[in-house]
Amino acid sequence: MSRFWYRKGVVWMRRYLPAELLGTLCAIVGGLLVGAGSPLVAALGGTWGENLGYYGTVITRDLRARRAQGGRLTPGGVLRSLRNIALEFGGAELLDSFLIRPGAMYAAIRLTGSVPLGLLLGKLAADLAFYIPTIIAYELRVRFLGD
Repeated sequence: MSRFWYRKGVVWMRRYLPAELLGTLCAIVGGLLVGAGSPLVAALGGTWGENLGYYGTVITRDLRARRAQGGRLTPGGVLRSLRNIALEFGGAELLDSFLIRPGAMYAAIRLTGSVPLGLLLGKLAADLAFYIPTIIAYELRVRFLGD
């Protein structure tokens, strides 16, 4: 693997892995809490649980980083962070949250007969479709907006 791709991989892992870890935990907890015998409800609970954990982490880390750069967080800085998050995740997230992720989780729960395993496998499958446009959007945002 070239040095370029190794460095990019490190950047992406630092950017997304902490959010992925908390998002995965929240997906399983959310699906189990609301699932109550319904694979569809478990898949929706898993999807929204993951979104809370994932984006809670992303937003918190981005605001902390912006604050560390300037010493204090201004309303303009908060708006720029939220704009950047919307540009990076918005397109992929629309399809992901309303179609791909709940569908993948539902199918995996039905196939495995296990809510926790199905949530995890469905989540991993959906991540493949989610990260391709997300990483492209991140790289374009960083290149053209610089922050």
